[in-house]
Amino acid sequence: MMNSANRHLGHLVLDCMQRNPDSICQIDAATGQEESNASVLNRSIRLARCFRKFGLKPGDVLSLAGRNHLDLHIPYYAALLNGLPVSAVDPSFKYSEIKTLFALSRPRVAFCQKETYVDQAKAIKSLGLDTKLLTFDDGENSMQKFIEEYDTDEPIDDFKPSEFDLDKVYALLISTSGTSGKQKLAAIKHNVLINKFNQYIVLFRFDDSGSNKISLNVSPVNWISGLFFAIALPMMKHIKLQTSSDNLDHIINVIKKYKPISTLISTSMMTSFVSRKEHVDLKSFRNVTVTGAKIYRDMITEFRALLHKDAIITEAYGMTETVGPCLGPNPMGPDGTCGKRMPSYQIKLVDPDTGKEVTEANTPGELWVKGEMFSEFYNDSDETKNTFTEDGYYKTGDLLYRDENDNFFYVDRLKSLIKYKNFHVFPAEIEGVIRTHPAVRAVCVCGVPHPYDGQQVVASVVLRENSHVTAQEIKDLVASKLSKTKELSGGVVFLDELPMTSTGKVLRAKLLDIIIDLPRQ
Repeated sequence: MMNSANRHLGHLVLDCMQRNPDSICQIDAATGQEESNASVLNRSIRLARCFRKFGLKPGDVLSLAGRNHLDLHIPYYAALLNGLPVSAVDPSFKYSEIKTLFALSRPRVAFCQKETYVDQAKAIKSLGLDTKLLTFDDGENSMQKFIEEYDTDEPIDDFKPSEFDLDKVYALLISTSGTSGKQKLAAIKHNVLINKFNQYIVLFRFDDSGSNKISLNVSPVNWISGLFFAIALPMMKHIKLQTSSDNLDHIINVIKKYKPISTLISTSMMTSFVSRKEHVDLKSFRNVTVTGAKIYRDMITEFRALLHKDAIITEAYGMTETVGPCLGPNPMGPDGTCGKRMPSYQIKLVDPDTGKEVTEANTPGELWVKGEMFSEFYNDSDETKNTFTEDGYYKTGDLLYRDENDNFFYVDRLKSLIKYKNFHVFPAEIEGVIRTHPAVRAVCVCGVPHPYDGQQVVASVVLRENSHVTAQEIKDLVASKLSKTKELSGGVVFLDELPMTSTGKVLRAKLLDIIIDLPRQ
């Protein structure tokens, strides 16, 4: 019997697939094709054997990029079986972005779609890497051709997961821009993820009593949730309904057809559902987790009306670096709370100006976290040193406050903080006011440099279709609700869209570049 301390995610994949071999593991929403646990495990083991024959060893990095389809997670499972750290790449990334990540991860094998093959090959060549590049599509460099060339045809039942030092070999290398805006790879260990799986099942009230529950997976592969649910759903006997999130009409049709009971979506997708509510029926959903930006109460109320009457909307706080929630849901807490400290974490708030711990209630401070989280930024010791304190706390770059009962409330990103005439201005507060106007579809508030005021407050506004509002009306709305220091001193800019990340967050630096020279009203 193997010592439990030596168990890794490969063993977990093997166990949950073998436990119910005939159950459906995944469905491709685009084609309707289904695949059983036994088939997924069979293909994963075959690929894992090919990796060994090709010469890959525990610790060699596998890069993974692609759309949500039935082949996407096969290299992921195979990598975990062999102790290959997985570095997921945003499938929309272009050459320069891919090159930045490959320079950090230095993968020995990489998977992608044919449309990004040229950019990935160019990045590999420019960095001088010895990387085997494979595609999910047909052709000479396909995953299927690789398997045909390297498979040993040994009995599947004879396969054993690799053994390796769990303190030296990471499970995941997840891309994140963190607090600095610089691309980094958060390195996460196997035991941290195993502990988070166990916490997740308890925290979000899932059970494994059924085998026909369908959960919708729209998370792209570069989100930690996409890789997390690829294991968590089979563990809970949930069918993984695979589809991409770039076409809302397609998503709506998938939900109508399959009636999934749970999903994780971005804040921007939740907003899109609400804006299309006359065409959306989400009554099958019993559990919904929303991730991304701050969630406003009016939006939650509208979204809840679309769901099953007993549905649970999970509001928590976490990030890639904390491997999901570090503040857990508190359903009995006050409106707006993002939860209370989870038992496996130590939490404190720190004044960003003085560096002193904030102990009084209702006073914002930067959240520092220690516990079940990433270990370092892979191949970036300087960034690791800058984001960890000497006593091991991770500086999140987020401003929160706590009430008298230790309920936490998200305020804003520290780097989004605007300093107007030495006053601290929180963009999220102003955005919440502007968002109440019925003509406004989206808004982002940021500070633009000013020679006398330090920064002035500017609102970038996207209007709903066939709606109209003047800049003065927006400014008057803010002035009627907030103090003078929070007024739109820098004016209003109307845009067709806001630049967004794949996780539904506004690219504030890019937005500032766009509006800095535009006329403001």
